[in-house]
Amino acid sequence: MPHLQSVSLRNFPEDDVSYPFNLPLIKNFEGINFESNITFFVGENGAGKSTILEGIAANLNLPTAGSVAIDIDPMLEPARRLGNMLWLRQTTKSRRGFFTRAEDFIGFVRSIQRQIAELNSEIEEIKATWTGGDINLALGAVKGERDALIQRYGEDLDAMSHGEGFLKFFLSRITGTGIYLIDEPEAALSPARQLSLISLIRQKAKDVDAQFIIATHSPIILSIPEAKIFHFSEGTVSPIAYKDTEHYKLTRDFLGNPEAFLRGL
Repeated sequence: MPHLQSVSLRNFPEDDVSYPFNLPLIKNFEGINFESNITFFVGENGAGKSTILEGIAANLNLPTAGSVAIDIDPMLEPARRLGNMLWLRQTTKSRRGFFTRAEDFIGFVRSIQRQIAELNSEIEEIKATWTGGDINLALGAVKGERDALIQRYGEDLDAMSHGEGFLKFFLSRITGTGIYLIDEPEAALSPARQLSLISLIRQKAKDVDAQFIIATHSPIILSIPEAKIFHFSEGTVSPIAYKDTEHYKLTRDFLGNPEAFLRGL
């Protein structure tokens, strides 16, 4: 059973005409019921997928993968206002999980690298200024903190390919039961890496009861058979079968006869 069972809007601010309450989707929002540990949001850019995902993240106050927490990120101020108006029905209340966008990964990498660099500088300073006693006692805690970061994330995530680093992040952070909200992960992943992500998501959903809600345009990621898909279009949200999505149909038709598509461009 999914931890987050439904999301709906309560106390719609009729007098608020600012974003996001001016969006047709929010005005018409009738709620979403989650029946699987894997849910996808699909639709064109601007349809409201990310808006709802961010609102849920703000309501739950989930940790983010970027360098700025969701409760203080100025870019997510509209999401916080929406989150305050959402009603989430959960089996148990928990902040375990995270919210991430593909672009946040760069901020995450820089944050981890900065922490490692600062700890290395602290180690060198201790070595340079130590005057007596057992220096290993002084270095132990600092080295332990640095080594734990390196063991968990790698010493040089920047040197890895973006997709490899992105997957390493998921492997290190999706450790148990929780709610994981992900916005367009395919932006950082090759098709082969998307298949690896599918394997990871299915494994974690089954083995540790992790719940995933993912906004995506990728027909590869959408193909998970046990997932439920919701289509965002013209201010409404409705369930849709995988093979009925535009993402699947367009990709199938293009791969079947790319020359015909290219002639029409």
